[in-house]
Amino acid sequence: MKCPNCHTREMVIIEMVVSGERVALHSCSSCDLRWWESRDGMLTLSGVLDLATVGR
Repeated sequence: MKCPNCHTREMVIIEMVVSGERVALHSCSSCDLRWWESRDGMLTLSGVLDLATVGR
């Protein structure tokens, strides 16, 4: 995978399951661009936090 900003392949990808949904944080080691993805596409940080929030 390449960074969409600087096109380097020096990436850190952290995959996890949040509330039953597999998500991945992509972080470029070169330009520091970060983004989240799920199987349905891109997620905002607030979208990931909404998944991780337990309703009371």
